[in-house]
Amino acid sequence: MKVVRILAIVLGVYVVLGLALDAAIGYFQPRAGSTATLRTYDADGEPQDRVLSLHEDDGQLWVESGHWFRGWYRRVQANPEVELIRDGDPEPFTAVPVQTREAVERMTRLMGKGDGAGYYVGRTMLLWAPIKPVRLDPRPVAP
Repeated sequence: MKVVRILAIVLGVYVVLGLALDAAIGYFQPRAGSTATLRTYDADGEPQDRVLSLHEDDGQLWVESGHWFRGWYRRVQANPEVELIRDGDPEPFTAVPVQTREAVERMTRLMGKGDGAGYYVGRTMLLWAPIKPVRLDPRPVAP
């Protein structure tokens, strides 16, 4: 019984730390070389900016929701017209959530699966939240 209690405490601490890390990443929005700002719009049309990792695969841009807290992803589902801000310049895109096995496999490869332990450490720290790939399709600039 003591072992079960210890395992339950360890699991509880792991979950709390993972959720706290996930929330901290969303709140502080760390920037790195491969990040960009995705501007989504809420139900009232107000812009909401979120720093995300940007992945490119044969000229196609992708972002992914690999966290438990994913308000930006829900906004994309409600309104797929987004802007990607790189170097201060907003570019219009249509965000297309793609929930196929092939898209998830592509995204895990782009995230570094198979390139060492970093992928697994990051996924473990974020409690193995489901990966939700989003393809960014360019759309014409409105006149």
